[in-house]
Amino acid sequence: MADTEKCVESKGAKYAYAYDKGGKLARHFGVQGIPHAVLIDASGTEAWTGHPAKLAKKTIEGALVGALQKPLYDWSPAARGAKGAFVKRNYKAALEQASKLAESDGGAEIVQAIQALVAARVAGMRAAYDKGNFLAAREEAEALTKELAGLPELESVNKLLAELAASKEAAHVLKGQEKIAKIRAGGLTKRKEIQAAMQSLQKLAQEYPGTYVESEANELLRQLGERAQ
Repeated sequence: MADTEKCVESKGAKYAYAYDKGGKLARHFGVQGIPHAVLIDASGTEAWTGHPAKLAKKTIEGALVGALQKPLYDWSPAARGAKGAFVKRNYKAALEQASKLAESDGGAEIVQAIQALVAARVAGMRAAYDKGNFLAAREEAEALTKELAGLPELESVNKLLAELAASKEAAHVLKGQEKIAKIRAGGLTKRKEIQAAMQSLQKLAQEYPGTYVESEANELLRQLGERAQ
């Protein structure tokens, strides 16, 4: 910590940083070496993980869609109510609170930021569905069902959930994606565990050719292969 604080002060770093006491966060993301980067998009979803040197500009730009232009810690103290509702992802209440703020407190700017985030998440949900990532689409839709209560955008969410329920293709692919999600959440640390997981992923890629399951399995295979080296 002492070394970090000196570095931050000498470099004049302005971004937020924190300490992973006990390494809980590192274990969650399967960090095996330093440096390691995890990119979280505006919806709070893991968009990418790996060595930062391999993180492409295009991937970063995609994750920025709907992101706040001004971080929450820079919002006016008068925006406490809007901030509290926003953090709880009660977007209707956040918009109502922000609309009461004066221009000098950034009211209009905050309203626009929340609306942009909501629009981006709904668009991201639809984009995931359209490219066959049915698990991500379902998880986002289920979250938005609660978070968009009382807002007109909820209609788009309900429509997508109805499409998912009626699609035989989606039901088939979801089974494979759920298996991959279970492998990813397995906390793989030992070489034997990683090798067994890779065998399962290879089998899934063969069982679901041309689907999102295949591409997802191959990507996780790549990550586990790097970890096993």
